[in-house]
Amino acid sequence: MKDLIIVESPTKARTIKKLLGPKVSVISSKGHIKDLPKSRLGVKIEDGKFIPEYIKIRGKAKDIKLIQDAAKKAERVLLAPDPDREGEAIAQHLAEEITNGKIARVRFYEITKRGIAEALANPGQIDHLLVDAHRTRRVLDRLVGYKVSPLLWKLVRGGLSAGRVQSVALRILCEREAEIEGFKPETYWVIKGLFEARGERFEAELVKIKDKKAERLDEGQMRKAKTILRAGIDAQVTKFERGPKSFPPSPPFKTSTLQQEAASAMHFAPKRTMRLAQGLYEGVTLEETTVGLITYMRTDSLRIAPEFIAATKHFIVQTMGEEYSKPRAYRDRKGAQAAHEAIRPTLLARSPDFVAPHLDRDSKHLYGLIYRRYLASQMADSVYDQRTVGIEHEGYLFRARSLKRIFEGYEKVYSREKRETDFVLPELKDGERVRLVKLTVERKQTQPPPRYTEASLIRKLEANGIGRPSTYAAIVSTLAERHYTTREGRRRSDPLMPTELGRVVNDILVPRFADLFNVKFTRRMEAELDQIAEGKLDWQRALSDFWKPFSAALEKVEAEIPEIKQEMVKETGETCPKCGKPLVEKWGRFGKFLACSGFPTCRYTRPIGDAEPQETDKRCPECGAAMVVKVGRFGRFLACSRYPECKTTMPYVLGHPCPLCGGEVLELRGKRGKFYKCSNDACTFTSPYPLSDEKCPACDAHMVAAPAGAFCVRCNPEKMKAKTAKKRKSEDDSKA
Repeated sequence: MKDLIIVESPTKARTIKKLLGPKVSVISSKGHIKDLPKSRLGVKIEDGKFIPEYIKIRGKAKDIKLIQDAAKKAERVLLAPDPDREGEAIAQHLAEEITNGKIARVRFYEITKRGIAEALANPGQIDHLLVDAHRTRRVLDRLVGYKVSPLLWKLVRGGLSAGRVQSVALRILCEREAEIEGFKPETYWVIKGLFEARGERFEAELVKIKDKKAERLDEGQMRKAKTILRAGIDAQVTKFERGPKSFPPSPPFKTSTLQQEAASAMHFAPKRTMRLAQGLYEGVTLEETTVGLITYMRTDSLRIAPEFIAATKHFIVQTMGEEYSKPRAYRDRKGAQAAHEAIRPTLLARSPDFVAPHLDRDSKHLYGLIYRRYLASQMADSVYDQRTVGIEHEGYLFRARSLKRIFEGYEKVYSREKRETDFVLPELKDGERVRLVKLTVERKQTQPPPRYTEASLIRKLEANGIGRPSTYAAIVSTLAERHYTTREGRRRSDPLMPTELGRVVNDILVPRFADLFNVKFTRRMEAELDQIAEGKLDWQRALSDFWKPFSAALEKVEAEIPEIKQEMVKETGETCPKCGKPLVEKWGRFGKFLACSGFPTCRYTRPIGDAEPQETDKRCPECGAAMVVKVGRFGRFLACSRYPECKTTMPYVLGHPCPLCGGEVLELRGKRGKFYKCSNDACTFTSPYPLSDEKCPACDAHMVAAPAGAFCVRCNPEKMKAKTAKKRKSEDDSKA
């Protein structure tokens, strides 16, 4: 009889099977096999106890049966889901369904022969404290989600959600947006001088006036400085220093820093980064083997195994030289899970160039980032020749610094910033006279605090102890999926902004659940989950302490729903065109809209920002009335002006004719979003972009308004194919 290894991922199962061969059986659970029910709360609260009702996930019966049958034939069952809270819960649920008594828990931190052999040589048991921590988190999230979300359905619209961590992240974004809106810019001046000494010119900035900092000068200070600091004057060198300046490398990646760097360097969404990293961890097929290329990617530790540090030193010495090697052990922050290592390559001989032919483009870039960051972390500092000078005239002190690299160190393999200055200060002496050639005065304004990007939001969450490596990506993606956030631009690295819907949800939740949806409380709950995992806190007590104030707040908000609804209704100053009563702003299924305050007697509504529905020259095919332009959940469409008596609708028709056949062009929506198609079935015109007012100078047809520039589809049909393919790939990437 063989041992049976059960993992949660089919890819990981295939990799392990190839590495171990026929001596073991390997099967995948394909993720969780049990969870709380989707259709109800799924948590019983009896006599102060919280009992989660885990049930088998729909569609998993076949997988569970295969696992049970394989377990009966096995000599020993080794449960090997991922080594974290989530994986421990999967292991527990698997153990509950297996009748074979010989069950052990193994944890793979890297999917290599060595990593698997070490795990199999040291089997253990399921960590029930870690299972309790996962159970507590799951119950907490379910109580918040299933108790608070219905309040949003009643107050705003259906389909909205609140979350224990998600709503705190939304609050952080909304508070930053409020700071930006309330910011009042102030004008200030910065003064720089172009100096000449020993035949060389260099620029220095005014930093002090009479020993007081002069970072931001007011107008009076600026004018006085201009009268004293005139071109041609001689100033004196107060202090010149020259010496080496060392810069150490960054530590290897942990989950949060990997997501931040991938977003900054490659514009990857955190969710996409984790999907790619999962593939690198679970196994990649190379020429002679299938192997995991990186260690486990959900970690908050910077620890590196001592034997791997030693192997790294040998590798660096052999490939680059002794002077490039500097073994380093990095310290973890308090509370980090030190059982995991930092994210590193599993074998340094598998360089990015070596594995590149076996990876897709994105995986190749991410692996290169992980490989080089780790290798650099074990290398010597980069060293620069630093020169600094202070120049003074009548109490006005200027300062300049130049950097020239003299030893590249770790920057030989990994560098994300330019340190070398574009100039080198001349060799000066204290007391030496230098001439002011030109004074530059720059008028500036103070800037509001920047919006958070996905990377900086994750950094903020981690710094405040909110969430865990396994949840950062989900927090950010959930906010976008709920339409609570949007981006300033189109790139993944562009700043996040709360939408109007996100701010409405935040304005409802924060005042009424101030003690729940705040950074301090969420940080405390995360710390309590760690205490449960360490056996320092009973999980039932933690839930009870949470439930008492939370249930009281729920009851209070439930009683206030009519008043809250009334507070949310805003008068517009407009009157209803049908009955003359005031129009008010309301929220509904498709967002905010204008409605008659006389509802239900008068049912007049229209979208925000729209004037009275615009009539078209189209006639209703059912009753002959004029068709009008309306805006719904999926964009513009034509509707009968006699609605609700006649409910006929038609696709919106663009004002420009088809550039190929002259027919009408319809605005439609498909699974990839909005697109434009000729109404003539015999015509092939279909475009992801609308038609432009601009006409082609060659054929006089309306051009397609692509973001990179309008083009004529009649004269350049090949551009349409390329643009459509590129847009589809961009959309697919954003969904990944």
